[in-house]
Amino acid sequence: MTDIVAQRARFADLVVLPRPYGAGQGSESEAVIEAALFEGRAPVLVLPDSGAGRAAAPKRAVVAWNQSAEAMAAVRKALPLLKQADLVNIAVIDPPQHGPERSDPGGMLCQMLVRHGVKAEVSVLARTLPRISDVLARHVRDQNADLLVMGAYGHSRFREAILGGATRNTLEQAEVPVLMAH
Repeated sequence: MTDIVAQRARFADLVVLPRPYGAGQGSESEAVIEAALFEGRAPVLVLPDSGAGRAAAPKRAVVAWNQSAEAMAAVRKALPLLKQADLVNIAVIDPPQHGPERSDPGGMLCQMLVRHGVKAEVSVLARTLPRISDVLARHVRDQNADLLVMGAYGHSRFREAILGGATRNTLEQAEVPVLMAH
């Protein structure tokens, strides 16, 4: 099944799938998302149990920004949706104290988005909850967002399967559609 998904995903602009975790979902659900992301190289829109909502034309979107290549890939793939939004909030959680964005976390991404006509702002958030996914979920609710954009699987999939991670945890608790890319 994953070979078929990967083959079809190669020729798709976007793959839309249900949340891979929860009642009635088996291990094949996660494998299908991974096939679309890794072998198909397609962005994936994961829908919560409540459905697509306003994901096709979001009014407010949150971008989970950690400066990774995966996060940048997700932003680029989401650009048509982000251009339609009334506001895009770039969420930076516990930014690094060293590196190119240390004095202006999320600033370079914000400038890039603004150049593309996106109405963007940056929120720098402290990690006040045990998991980054919890901080992100609370921020999505606080922003009244109808779309979350994030990179997928910054750690190895094996590590995320055993220990959890931001991708897995976010998908487990997603209340809004999540657009991911790798």
